[in-house]
Amino acid sequence: MAQPPQTQLLTAAARRILRPLGLHQRGRSRLWLGDHGWWLVVVEFQPSSWSKVSYLNVGAMWLWFEKDYFSFDDGYRVEGLASFENEAQFTPVAENLAQRAADEVRRYRALYPSVLSAARRLAAKSPRGFWDSFHAGVACGLAGDSAPAKQFLDEVAGTDDQRDWAQAAATIAREYSLAVEDSARFRRRIEEIIRRARELLRLEQVASIVLD
Repeated sequence: MAQPPQTQLLTAAARRILRPLGLHQRGRSRLWLGDHGWWLVVVEFQPSSWSKVSYLNVGAMWLWFEKDYFSFDDGYRVEGLASFENEAQFTPVAENLAQRAADEVRRYRALYPSVLSAARRLAAKSPRGFWDSFHAGVACGLAGDSAPAKQFLDEVAGTDDQRDWAQAAATIAREYSLAVEDSARFRRRIEEIIRRARELLRLEQVASIVLD
């Protein structure tokens, strides 16, 4: 089935602008991924179910939590409604969205060149929610900062949120909190999780995951 013209134009613009940055399209979807081994930069030209419009979402996704779907763990909506009227009108709109996405990709890559930089930024985040504490704990543990890592992970482990997903994350956080005191053991454990997460997401497996 032929794709809508707005999708074709967005794909063409993304191929010209995002592909040279090393991003690849997820099948024939509006999702583009930049793979950094332990994290992804995710670009989504999100369609609307009720009109011919597109949103632009860009963010970082950490791979140290197993799941079979993509998420925006840091970041999300960067552009609102971009309406399609006709191909001539939407062509420059698609180019501008792809260029904005490229700018955001470069920004996230500058923010997170290493686990240490991720740990520092995530630890300083305020206000900090449930998942912010989880990710800050893992990042600090990987960076060798066991004291703040335990503090963040214990916050998650002690949640009073009784929803299934929250309790599942709390169980993992308790395990991580115990493991983080042994830095080498903790890094091996997280590398295993990352490999399983990559498998669930059908990402190409890599020979080594650099957690530096």
